[in-house]
Amino acid sequence: MSLTLGRSPTHTNDVPGVDPDDDTIHRWVVRHYAQDSDRHERRHQVVAAFDNEAEFLRLLRGLNDDLERRRDAGDPVDRSEHYSGHMLEPGYRRRQQDGRLLKRLIRRRATISDELIERLELPQGMSIKRSRSERDD
Repeated sequence: MSLTLGRSPTHTNDVPGVDPDDDTIHRWVVRHYAQDSDRHERRHQVVAAFDNEAEFLRLLRGLNDDLERRRDAGDPVDRSEHYSGHMLEPGYRRRQQDGRLLKRLIRRRATISDELIERLELPQGMSIKRSRSERDD
């Protein structure tokens, strides 16, 4: 497993992981909020993903403990830097992409066919309500 952080935690190399982009499985994703030197901004960066919650929690605790030890030792660690994580259900990315597609179409005031609406799987909290005028009937 390769990490793209400026300072990689050494104890992640012997933990089996899964592809964080594999949208066919439940996966627990560990993220590191820190400066991304390539993009010149602070953002969440994926560290690892697991199909096992226990492994996810073990790594998350270890990384946060390591970060606290670095802070306590006086290492220059940004105050906002932290590790977090979340569980992604199968189909999560597809639903997010469908939601973004729908938003773009609405912003551009495009005509959205009933067929497209039927095919879309929208993320939680997003729904479609259509109104029709007498002219449409």
